[in-house]
Amino acid sequence: MSTSATPWLSVLVPVYKVERYVGECLESVLSQADEGVELVVVDDASPDGSMEVVRRLQQAHPGRIRCLEHAANAGLSAARNTALEAARGGHVWFLDSDDVLMPGAIAQLRAVLERDAPDLVLCDFRLLRERFGLRHRLRGELHRRSFAGSPGVSTDRSALLTGLLEGRQLHAWSKIATLEAWRGVRFPEGRCFEDIAVIPGLAEGVGRWCHVPAVWVGYRQRGDSIMASMTPAKSRDLLCSLREFRRGILALPGLSAEARQALDYFCLRTFASLARKLPADEALAADCRAAMLEVFPEGLRTVLAQHRARGWRLRSWRAERSLDRRGWLY
Repeated sequence: MSTSATPWLSVLVPVYKVERYVGECLESVLSQADEGVELVVVDDASPDGSMEVVRRLQQAHPGRIRCLEHAANAGLSAARNTALEAARGGHVWFLDSDDVLMPGAIAQLRAVLERDAPDLVLCDFRLLRERFGLRHRLRGELHRRSFAGSPGVSTDRSALLTGLLEGRQLHAWSKIATLEAWRGVRFPEGRCFEDIAVIPGLAEGVGRWCHVPAVWVGYRQRGDSIMASMTPAKSRDLLCSLREFRRGILALPGLSAEARQALDYFCLRTFASLARKLPADEALAADCRAAMLEVFPEGLRTVLAQHRARGWRLRSWRAERSLDRRGWLY
């Protein structure tokens, strides 16, 4: 792990109630990190034995894990912000403490950085399950793309945003960026869906970027994930982040028509997903309708017609059906 004054990479791991998984997570980094990689762990006042696991690994790997502590639980965004403030690496890679880095990921990343010098690298991922069967393979869970576009190096911000929006994988852990770029954003504290809100600022802060179609992260599919257990509070967090996300994207200079269309469809699909998952809550439904009016003042029917004109007939039909069932079309 890094003993140099300026590590080339900081891997940042927030820890909270992951006693079962954090050891595997940190070992996946330790097993492949060279001396130019620093591993920073933030204890977000975890009440279980997570930090006991971390301390055992610290003893087994002296000087290779740097730990920071929160006096009280502040949430994932606050833990990421704390880690980011302490990071010293040229590039930053966020890793959730129940996920893992796949073997060879760090070496492959270093090769890309040395060859192409990108400010941002997008990687792909696979899903991790306790029981991984044939149906999961057939669903493509061994390799999920984080970007819908061509691999290679580019400076086209609109192409970056279009690929991210159409890929619909906006998580922070598949985006390795310079420390300067990541420090240009701040994760919104106290709410869920924080990754969505920071994407516009991250995109604005990078010039040269690339997508590497390789599986570098193992993402653990858990039954208590945010999307698997949507509540009214989480739904409102999503609406808040979606508004910020859209405003941030539209504020970026030189946005192409294709990127704007991809943004509209991303927002439409998000509302359709909420329509399928929301509990029967009139106040929450009213909040959703208000958000839709803000995002699509011209009306959802107009947006759906535009998507059909583009050839997205099946996509439009699926979204329209979900929205119509909740009486949200206007």
